[in-house]
Amino acid sequence: MFDDILNAFKRGDIDEAEAGVRILEMFYEGRERFLLDMEREQRLGFPEIIYGEGKQTGDLLQVVAHMMESKGRAFVANLTPDGEQVLNEHFHGQQIKSCGRLMVIGTAPPTEPLGTVGIITAGTSDVPYADECALLLEEMGVTVLKAHDCGIAGIHRPLMSLQRMDGAQAFIAFAGMEGALPTVLASLTDLPVIAVPTPVGYGFGSQGNAALATMLQSCSPGVTVVNIGNSVGAAAAAIRILRSARKTKT
Repeated sequence: MFDDILNAFKRGDIDEAEAGVRILEMFYEGRERFLLDMEREQRLGFPEIIYGEGKQTGDLLQVVAHMMESKGRAFVANLTPDGEQVLNEHFHGQQIKSCGRLMVIGTAPPTEPLGTVGIITAGTSDVPYADECALLLEEMGVTVLKAHDCGIAGIHRPLMSLQRMDGAQAFIAFAGMEGALPTVLASLTDLPVIAVPTPVGYGFGSQGNAALATMLQSCSPGVTVVNIGNSVGAAAAAIRILRSARKTKT
């Protein structure tokens, strides 16, 4: 398609302005209220993730339908229960997977394996956030190893979790409360550790602020920290790491 545009320009069938418009249309598609980045997966290794919360029902359905028409698969994050119900009803003929507030419509097996990531949670309350992350990773061809309830209240548990992560190329650690798990893990391994604070706990910092502050001030150098509950961002960071490692090998 790109060659067709260039050839049309060379022949004089279209001018420079029209060629520019057509090239942009290769990468972006939209309507009055949205503009989708259709080639993000080709550039970055993961597709545009539709943010579900706050969208009117009609807008949400239109955006998802447009993505399905163009790509055959749509990722929707931060879904409300009402939004999840609407999408399930409207796209009931498609294969759908949901974990936490993430939904994949038109799920399909990956074309090739990308690598292996270990997901470790401090407590069982962190698992819904970890499952969102795992779903996105698996859809993008990543093998996910899991170890749950491995918080530092029993200091042996983080050690035990790493023993179950043979073959992992990076770790994603989910923790609420004081959020110390990523620091401990990063002190025990030379592999990348991505830290996800979760809004789990009570009292001061119960919305994940204490965990976020701890992770940002980690005394284990090199911990990567995403925002509170940002499972999608953690998965994206891991995919970037795996893609970079693959390029280095080749």
